[in-house]
Amino acid sequence: MASIRKDRNRWRAEVYRQGHARMSKSFATRAEAARWARETEAGLDNGAMANLTNRTLAEAIDRYIQEYDPPPYERTIMAFWREELGRMKLSSIRKAHVLQARKVMAKQTAQRSGEPLAPATINRRVALLSRLFRIFEQEWDWVQGNPCRIRALAEDNRRDRILTEEERTRLLAALRANPDPCIFGFVLVAMSTGMRAGEVVALRWENVDLETGAIQILKSKNGERRAVVAGEDAVAWLKSWKKESGLRFGGRVFGNHITGRGMFAYSKPWGEARKAAKLEDLRFHDLRHTFVTEALSAGLNPMLVMAVSGHKSAAMLWRYSHLTTDVAKAVSEAVQGSPPGVRTTEEEVGATWLRVLTELAPVQKCKTFLICAPESDLLLMEAPHAPSTQRRTSDRGSDAHRVLRAAP
Repeated sequence: MASIRKDRNRWRAEVYRQGHARMSKSFATRAEAARWARETEAGLDNGAMANLTNRTLAEAIDRYIQEYDPPPYERTIMAFWREELGRMKLSSIRKAHVLQARKVMAKQTAQRSGEPLAPATINRRVALLSRLFRIFEQEWDWVQGNPCRIRALAEDNRRDRILTEEERTRLLAALRANPDPCIFGFVLVAMSTGMRAGEVVALRWENVDLETGAIQILKSKNGERRAVVAGEDAVAWLKSWKKESGLRFGGRVFGNHITGRGMFAYSKPWGEARKAAKLEDLRFHDLRHTFVTEALSAGLNPMLVMAVSGHKSAAMLWRYSHLTTDVAKAVSEAVQGSPPGVRTTEEEVGATWLRVLTELAPVQKCKTFLICAPESDLLLMEAPHAPSTQRRTSDRGSDAHRVLRAAP
């Protein structure tokens, strides 16, 4: 049975047959929608779409893994969907099944932290399945429609936990005292590069240049390659560790120091060190938060930080960065420093913002600043001198005070 209805400025055609997923598509004209509905029904009648009912989700996932070789992070998510819906035929999976699976995820706990899965984690799992269904439909012609088009859960994953210098000292002392010889260097490399735990676990000597400290990450969480440079302390430890361990772990930098085989299981020694340092609330991923925050606070260009950290968007980068109390206090004082009823001129606004920035970041690493103040134009100012020349851009009507570092 087919139906055609107006959907805003387009026409949507829907075709439904028992044993098949509901198929729908939108068109610019009603005639196009009607033609598609007739052709789709004809295909169902003559068996041209019979293959849509014969493939299970497990079969589709197997083919995807074979053709696309997804990173370990995605394989873990696919394992969940295989367990939850793998035996079902693609054409039988409905939104209700995806919603039920989402309820199952809400009752699960994260393996490392033991806490319930965050809404953002659940959304990413559903988003991955949605991407798979797009491939099943658009490239393989195995299914019609995507059952993952559901409203996403509200996310509030931002953490403001960054490591202070005093906490860093305590943590490194506890790590050095831990009986596992790998854990100190493991954390030291992560702290100096912003690498994810999985990236450090997978690190191999062939991808480490001990002369320059450069580390090549061949496959990250998002499947892309990137390069980072370890700090002097981390490089010194790596040189010493290579002499001591050699190729003990089959070419991996870190591994099981007892058996010499398998990947490095850092959770136990990491938990012991946190407890010894009285930092039980610290998560390993907070080391990455700290790295990004310190990089941005040092005045580095956000695009450069994104290239090193591996974030795909500026929005994700800012989720992992946090202004310190000193920065927030200085900005607040600068904004609220004028007496009531006295209008601050653009030159005064610019000079105040520039003073705040030059006091809080090494401006020699950043040639220009974009400064947006309320009821004023967006000003592009040269540092470190006071703004004698300014280029205007139209951005009036902004209510927020935003400070963005522009490209050098």
